[in-house]
Amino acid sequence: MRMSRNTVGERVVSARRWAALCAALLVVIASLSSTVPQAGAQSLVGDAGGSIMEDPQPGPFYHADPEVLAGAANGRVINSRVVGMPAFAGYRVTEIAYRSTDTGDRPILATATVVRPPGARPDGPVLSYQHYLNALGQSCAPTETLVNPTLETVQDNAMAFLRPQLDRGWTVIIPDHLGPKVAYPGGRLSARIVLDGMRAVRDDPRFESRGSRFAALGYSGGGIASAWVATMHDDYAPDVDLVGVAQGGVPTDMTTMARMIGNTPHPAFGLAFAAAVGMAREYPEDIRLEEKLTPEGWSLFHQMRGRCTATLLVAGALRSVPMVLRGGDLMAEEGLMRAFADNSVRLSPDVPRVPVFMWHSVTDPLVPFWDAEDTAERYCREGAPITWEPGLAPEHLLGAVEKLPAAMNWLQQRFDGLPAGRACYV
Repeated sequence: MRMSRNTVGERVVSARRWAALCAALLVVIASLSSTVPQAGAQSLVGDAGGSIMEDPQPGPFYHADPEVLAGAANGRVINSRVVGMPAFAGYRVTEIAYRSTDTGDRPILATATVVRPPGARPDGPVLSYQHYLNALGQSCAPTETLVNPTLETVQDNAMAFLRPQLDRGWTVIIPDHLGPKVAYPGGRLSARIVLDGMRAVRDDPRFESRGSRFAALGYSGGGIASAWVATMHDDYAPDVDLVGVAQGGVPTDMTTMARMIGNTPHPAFGLAFAAAVGMAREYPEDIRLEEKLTPEGWSLFHQMRGRCTATLLVAGALRSVPMVLRGGDLMAEEGLMRAFADNSVRLSPDVPRVPVFMWHSVTDPLVPFWDAEDTAERYCREGAPITWEPGLAPEHLLGAVEKLPAAMNWLQQRFDGLPAGRACYV
């Protein structure tokens, strides 16, 4: 299945999609604005300056002795705590803090939630589920939001679909895959955190998973993390028995997303601004964002700092690059564009060597189908064991639901040891 690349036709389709997206997002923003705390009028001068870095999360669980962290192997569990979560009532839930690395190979303390069903058999299947995190605060991470849901984060806790898999005997890992700096949407960082989370569960005797098969699942932002897990597995964690990765709605090329946002007011600008902040946190030497924000940019950052999806959308709605960035041209920010490119699987020369189930709606108005299709086509051409399934859902989030049953069945087959085969459809 190929979409026409006819220039005129593509522009017409694109315009219709963006009109639909703008209308949908404006409805969402209007509904959210009644429940999300508003920052109110703020002095632009008073908000200027400061640091864009995320403050450390309080509490001993999120901290480790630097020497202990530096000397630990990747995946070693350093802190843990047993918690209760409304979404997973009836299951044993343990939060773990373990050693991982950032994209500069520096040690970090990563965190994750591990859910185990009663009577889970030793060496049973283990799924790492990467949630669609769009955030600039650690308080938006699953280790926090699953324990204490709020009005701002309740929409990010739709994980009931994992309960049937737990009842099948699967153990589920839910990593805080944006890391302690909350570097949204750093896919290379997320992949390291996910793969080291698998090591942590495998090597910790409490989870009885030494001989387990592991798999990964994610959609949208979680799909970015999962796609990089598939791509980086052979180099970063070949010791993990990863049998399959299911990834959907993946923004495979972040530079395309940047071009689509452009320099004019946009209803989803808050997510784009958050992505720029997240990349600057992970690549501080290359992206000197603090030196480039306008007073209005600093004001917007302080409204978004530490907040989650709803606030990012509301605070950033219909803002634009010239309002927040000196120079006013996103494409001219070379360091930022390099970081976006470095975290785009479409632009990576590597292809997965583990089986991949990849899906994307042809009519997705938010994340370009053609980039995902190009990525899948290249994977097929270079011999990757991929199953590619285009969908027909009319909206981005509905695309997750459309193919989720097929993805779960595919993952079960991988856990059962059945060969994946290839089904490219391109």
